[in-house]
Amino acid sequence: MSSQENSIISQNDLRIVNHYLPLLRRHGLVSLDALFQSDIGISLKKPGLSQWRERFRLVLDDDRGNPRIFYLKRFHHPPPNERREVGKALHAHSVAAVEWTWMWTFLSEGIPTPQPVAFGEEIKNGVEIRSLIVTEALPGRSLETWMNRWGENDKPLIRKLINPLADLIARLHKNRFIHRDLYTCHIFFDPLAPVQNSLYLIDLQRVIKPKWWIRRWIVKDLAALNYSTPSSVVSTKDRLRWLKRYLGIPRLATKEKRLIRQIQKKTKRIARHDKKRREKLYGKFIDA
Repeated sequence: MSSQENSIISQNDLRIVNHYLPLLRRHGLVSLDALFQSDIGISLKKPGLSQWRERFRLVLDDDRGNPRIFYLKRFHHPPPNERREVGKALHAHSVAAVEWTWMWTFLSEGIPTPQPVAFGEEIKNGVEIRSLIVTEALPGRSLETWMNRWGENDKPLIRKLINPLADLIARLHKNRFIHRDLYTCHIFFDPLAPVQNSLYLIDLQRVIKPKWWIRRWIVKDLAALNYSTPSSVVSTKDRLRWLKRYLGIPRLATKEKRLIRQIQKKTKRIARHDKKRREKLYGKFIDA
């Protein structure tokens, strides 16, 4: 997409990427009110999703009749704790503004993420009333989905992904960005793309760029990724190969082994927390 196509246009109470303006206008989706209508698309509800958050899948035909898929996130009256988080992140005024800003930041740093399409917010007396963000769907599926399908015959492909995934997360952390939700469900894999360009990071709403304690945050990111990667799919040997690639070293020394212990400790804490969360949502029978 050219810089002109990627330029941002103000349309009513939205900011829209120029390339997508004709398509959204064609479907009458060029205002906050239009994008907040109740019957806009397929609702993507999931257990544990706060009532003030909504997600939708939109299918919009272009001028040639070809379907284009987009995702819409809407936020209504976020609670005070979320508003405080927003205030810390990039001096944004709304929940949607945080992800919108991080997406453009990531793309400018060469970190693959969904293409932002449109953003809007309603602020009253400095308080967010509502906000939204539209992104274009990525090709492929989440790594979590793929890993639940992969078996022994897929091991060669899994090993091919070790270096690209390590390079992607290394680029993230070398720029001092911390995802804070770095689970495999938030990494997309496109099997039809060249393997080095097949991975994307999604759901950037909780991203931070801390000034201090960067190693602590990195450990949390790496532990989340480690926890969400099934041992039945990725072996310990392959995890160590991944870590060496991520660190850019040929072998692990004392310093790196200390990092491994920190990741393992944090992984266990995440596992305990996730078990409690799932029991709260689904009941204790899930682990029976």
